[in-house]
Amino acid sequence: MKALGVREVAVSPGSRNTPLVLAADVTGLDVKVFLDERVAGFYALGNAKVTNAPVILVCTSGTALANYLPAVIEANHSGTPMVICSADRPPELRQWGAGQTIDQVQLYGGNVRWFYDLPVPNNASLELAQNIALRAWDRSVVAGGPVHLNWPLQKPLEPPADLEVPKAKLKPFNSPNYCEAGAQRLIELAGEYENGLISVGPNDLSSDTIEQIGRFSEIASWPVIADPASQMRGRASAGSIVTTGEILCGSNLFSDLLGSLDVVVQVGLAPTSKAYKEWLTENPPKQHILISPNTDWVDSSNAISETYHGDPFYVFTQEKDVLRSGSHWLKRWKYGNEIASYTIQQQLLDDGNEFSIVSAVIEAIEDNSKIMLSNSMVIRDAELGFQNNKIAYRTLCNRGANGIDGIISTSLGASFGSEEKVVSIIGDVATTHDFGGILAAVRLEADMTIVMLDNGGGGIFSFLPINNEINEDQFKKYFLTSPDLPFTNIFKSLGIEISTPVSISELITDVKKSMLKTGLSIIYYQSDTSATVRILRSIREAFDHEIAKGE
Repeated sequence: MKALGVREVAVSPGSRNTPLVLAADVTGLDVKVFLDERVAGFYALGNAKVTNAPVILVCTSGTALANYLPAVIEANHSGTPMVICSADRPPELRQWGAGQTIDQVQLYGGNVRWFYDLPVPNNASLELAQNIALRAWDRSVVAGGPVHLNWPLQKPLEPPADLEVPKAKLKPFNSPNYCEAGAQRLIELAGEYENGLISVGPNDLSSDTIEQIGRFSEIASWPVIADPASQMRGRASAGSIVTTGEILCGSNLFSDLLGSLDVVVQVGLAPTSKAYKEWLTENPPKQHILISPNTDWVDSSNAISETYHGDPFYVFTQEKDVLRSGSHWLKRWKYGNEIASYTIQQQLLDDGNEFSIVSAVIEAIEDNSKIMLSNSMVIRDAELGFQNNKIAYRTLCNRGANGIDGIISTSLGASFGSEEKVVSIIGDVATTHDFGGILAAVRLEADMTIVMLDNGGGGIFSFLPINNEINEDQFKKYFLTSPDLPFTNIFKSLGIEISTPVSISELITDVKKSMLKTGLSIIYYQSDTSATVRILRSIREAFDHEIAKGE
């Protein structure tokens, strides 16, 4: 696997996996040890997001590999490469009560691209091993997702002699990822329809693909609805990038101004914006095209009419003439985006609301930094807080399965896989879920920054109808579920450098300072969910007021 491009192996201690651990050690790969398999799984996920190469996960038999499951599920739904090598008892010990033995065959079910239960090593040839490695690489990297190799190992587990690394016969390869039919279809649709849009969700797109999508947008005169984790925001050439879809699509006045929708080209995962999804359901297009679908089709309204795998935007590598000299459709989107952006900036003055907080983090980071966005409230804060400020930051998030577990561990993997600084923005509940990730970051001497927002529990539920349907005590007990922990004291006890700014200006200063330091830094900031709810309501009302005044 090293010859194909694997750089790291993440090992969790055990006995049955001894041959795998020692084999990894002699290959010259970077082997890291994780005490917690769940942390290791998310570390591998984050590393692969920035390197595009799988980390090999090595664990012992029994429940150890079950702890990888949340990360495996996320990798499956986000199309992120990952290779799990689980040690197992040999067949004669299975189902006979041998210690630390469970049924590991097909443990991950449909969440992996490929599963293989290897023969006992004594019965396997070098040629078979190399073919397994080649197929695992193909299924994980080319098909995009996790692969599970189950290794039945017999005693003695210790090598009888020094291990020798066989000469590698495999060579790295890249499968052509172009889609000529899709490219032709895009040009055809752009020429036929004026009222089209491109929807880009939270995807790990390359810089080339981002630029190509932007060029196609200009050629077609179609706007791009860009998720905060789409990699499309923060670009200098972002004239048609819509960063306020949550506000625009949530306004009936603006929807009436737009008129009918003809075409939607959805790239990968769907945008996070709830208002956009509801608007699309209420305004189904004549043609709904899905590009590069992952495990799930992002089509809850069942409106997809065509799909294309690969990258049909590859042909838009140079400047080309636009297909129409003017577009009232694009003009309306740009007008709405300008009004909404201005309205947002005018409203983000309260130090407690989370839109202002995530906006401040973006203002403070260095160019080319990577931002890891937690799920639940943070990704939605970024929907309004991340605008086009010409900073070419890269965003990371786990939006395949949308869980809040493993965020810090994912950030840790991204940090070790990247030359740039990684800044993780995370809430108090998600932090509590992944304390193991913090311990691993300390143990591995990570160089990253964590901005923790403490809003007293599950702030996202304050935006849902349940907030008004039950009494306050029930709401706090069953939905807010505040961790109520002395976070700053806990971090200090671990020897972590922590700052506690109390204003946006102090937050900006502390983030800038962390950019200049090495090691792990945590910035603890208390936010106010009620202020965030109030500001969002004010933004919607102010936007509608401006739209009602007319163009």
